[in-house]
Parts: sequence; C-alpha cells; structure tokens
Amino acid sequence: NTATATQTVTVVDNIDPTITVTDITVNVDTASCEATGVDLGLPTTADNCSVDTTTNDAPTSFPLGDTTVTWTVTDGSGNTATATQTVTVVDNIDPTITVTDITVNVDSASCEATAVDLGSPTTTDNCSVDTTTNDAPTSFPLGDTTVTWTVTDGSGNTATATQTVTVVDNIDP
Repeated sequence: NTATATQTVTVVDNIDPTITVTDITVNVDTASCEATGVDLGLPTTADNCSVDTTTNDAPTSFPLGDTTVTWTVTDGSGNTATATQTVTVVDNIDPTITVTDITVNVDSASCEATAVDLGSPTTTDNCSVDTTTNDAPTSFPLGDTTVTWTVTDGSGNTATATQTVTVVDNIDP
C-alpha cells in the first residue's frame, strides 16, 4: 500500500540588503557659492539574493556647508535599507581686492598728512566678503607710505593689496 501527498514549500526573502556610503568634501564652483556636478561615488551594496535598485535624494547643487544625502537600496524581493552620506562643501577660493595709489598734500600746520581719505578698495568673492581692513597710520610723513589692505571672505580666506600714499609739500614757505 502506498499513499502520496503534495506539499508546497514557499521560500520568502525577508532579509534586508545592506548599503554603505562614504562622506565626501568638495569645493565650491569658481563662479558661485555652491557645488554642482558633484560625484557622490557609488555606495557598496549587498544582498543574500539580488540587488534591484540603488537611488539617492541628492540635489543638483549643494550649498556651502553640510548636506545629507539619503541612499536607498532595494533588493529583488522589495526589501530596503538606507544609509546617509554627508556632502561637505567648502570655499577655498580667495577673495579679490584692488586699491588705487593716491597723492595728498601735507597739512598746512605740519610736514605730514592727517585725516587722509584712502578711498575704498574694490573687493569681490564668490560667496561673501566679511571684512576689509588696512594698516594705515593716523598720520603720513612726507614721501611714500605703503598701506596694506586685507579682505577676508565668509570662509576665512584672505587676499591683500598694497596702496602707496604719496605725501607732497606744495606749500610755499
């Protein structure tokens, strides 16, 4: 005597895939204060069966500072896993500064010039100019004095320019 029976065995994949990403640091574009065309690299993914898709929510441009990108991996059975990647955008581009040399007359009561109007330098930066300073003395002696101007951007990058202040004596004795 014999008997037979049929049994259905269903194999289910309920194991999530894995994903690993690496944080990156990139520079701002030269003409703006953001980074575009950023190469995020590829995450490392794995699954016991098969990886179906890997996606991320990265923007097209990254602002100065940190941006979090979320990566999602989905396996062939619809199981998912996520990982976050920090994209740090830094500004390492120096600002620019241009100054103009000037000539001034001595004060009428002394052989030096005081209250000299040095003018304003022209400064630019791809992100922001934070401060502009100079090392000008309070009084300028007869002849040439070099004034050093320094511009600092919002990221701490600096540039300098020198301005010559020429003091002349045009006052008759």
